[in-house]
Amino acid sequence: MKYESAPCGLIQCSLVASNVSPLEVDRMRTGQHIRDTYHRIQTEAGISLTELMFAMAAGLVVLGATLQTLTYFQQQFMRQQREVAQQQDLRLGLEVLEQELRLAGSGSLTTATSNSVEFSANLQGLSTTVTAAAAIGQTALSVEDGRGWDDRKTIVACWAERCETLALARDGQRHLLTVEQPLTRAIPSGAFVSLLNRVRYYSRRDDQGVLRLLRQVDGGASVLVGDIREVRFSYWDENGQAVTQPALVKLVVVEVMMSDQGIRAVREISLRT
Repeated sequence: MKYESAPCGLIQCSLVASNVSPLEVDRMRTGQHIRDTYHRIQTEAGISLTELMFAMAAGLVVLGATLQTLTYFQQQFMRQQREVAQQQDLRLGLEVLEQELRLAGSGSLTTATSNSVEFSANLQGLSTTVTAAAAIGQTALSVEDGRGWDDRKTIVACWAERCETLALARDGQRHLLTVEQPLTRAIPSGAFVSLLNRVRYYSRRDDQGVLRLLRQVDGGASVLVGDIREVRFSYWDENGQAVTQPALVKLVVVEVMMSDQGIRAVREISLRT
């Protein structure tokens, strides 16, 4: 006969040897489990409310410092972006002014002051030729192409070293330009006709006292460069002498100082003859 042994726990084997009932064995196991759990709870370390409050306060201090640093860098970034945009506006604005002054040419200036310059120029490059002679008293000019010429614009017709300045009464048509006043001088066939825009650059402060450089074309003004400290125009003749008479101006010097950055831009613009 063979005997087999079954594994058993220390409590179960000792109790079996002592003839203890299974129900009492279960009760003893439950009590042992409760004692082990209570002992584990007593030996584990916890966090007090005071320690938790100190930890939260330290976290808030670190968070506040982080947010303050992020705000500072964000303000610096926005300031740099604003400065870059102002520099670009200044550069582009002076390039536009230079191009339009070169289109005007010598003798086209009508105003030449320290804070304003005004001149006439054909900004759109519109020109045409008279195809039939126009007599004194007429208001219509026969031309090769009158499309794209807006009403109330100023035009000039030139021939044989003579020029006649006129104003359009209505939009140009395909082969016709109509002027507001009857001609006081006959215009021969072949006369050259071009458009003239009245252009003005000047500085002015807005309602908040911010100085700006503005561009005005045929009555409509727009801001060219904003938030500047100073803008100054100076005028020079062919001998390099400062002049104030518009007819003598051969060179225009524009100086612009930005308000916040201390940037100073200077353009010297020679007028074509």
